[in-house]
Amino acid sequence: MASPTEHTNKPSLKALVNKQVMKVLERGSRFESFDQVRQRHFWSTYMFNYGAGNTINPGQYEIFKITSSMSGQGYPPGITLTERETNWKGNGRIPDNQNFVVSEMGVSLLHPPRVDSDGALGQPLNAPTDGIYAALTAPQKALVNSHRGINPTDAASILYGMVLEMGYLTNYVPMGLCADFSQSSGTYAQEGSILASFNDVTSEFVSPAAAAGDNLQFSDPSNGVPCAAFRRKLEVPILLQHGEAMSMRLNVQRAIDTLTLAQGGAGWVEVRVDWWATESFVEKS
Repeated sequence: MASPTEHTNKPSLKALVNKQVMKVLERGSRFESFDQVRQRHFWSTYMFNYGAGNTINPGQYEIFKITSSMSGQGYPPGITLTERETNWKGNGRIPDNQNFVVSEMGVSLLHPPRVDSDGALGQPLNAPTDGIYAALTAPQKALVNSHRGINPTDAASILYGMVLEMGYLTNYVPMGLCADFSQSSGTYAQEGSILASFNDVTSEFVSPAAAAGDNLQFSDPSNGVPCAAFRRKLEVPILLQHGEAMSMRLNVQRAIDTLTLAQGGAGWVEVRVDWWATESFVEKS
């Protein structure tokens, strides 16, 4: 039987975790000191173009895999990701000379970049030739409303239908439903006005009698915009050491049904996973 002294001197779980955190930050390399520390924000986005069949099919959709200037993660062929879509530089691994302690995560639903919406049924006439919309095929464009916000019903179906998982070597660990990683601010709205040539107002959840020039609120249902101080914190942080394999994915185990354009659906959505981390690093010239 353990003595009372042994129970008193036994370190708490929090103390053990804090000790482990300090080892990662201070001794990220066995050969030199990682003596610089900073706060970083990382994100990676997957685009779902679900207009065909209005369904997101079961599957594992990998994020934090494609780096900026590369193609993939659901975006149409010919589109290279920019730092709007991801700022991750590791290509499936933690970059060299960097160590991370991840303290909290968030999931946001975004709308792909909107384009000129003066065409019939909200379809653009003058979309940028190098934009995401322009890279879609003609059948895909017919099933997407490039201006419409994400329907709240679709947002709920997506957030509660996807599991966020983190990969350690070949083992994926479920972190929670995407809906579990809410942002603090809730949904957000941006004021806009109806253009005179925009003839799809009734499907934008505004009054059919709305006149051109009326100021209205257009918003995308989301878990909110990132707010580091108030988001869901991880009681046990995730420790990522330089050079080790790291991946995340959105796991859809049951098909997610979405609304058609006639029912107010948008036909596409971007799911962005982001996290804040304390980083220790060595600056090498």
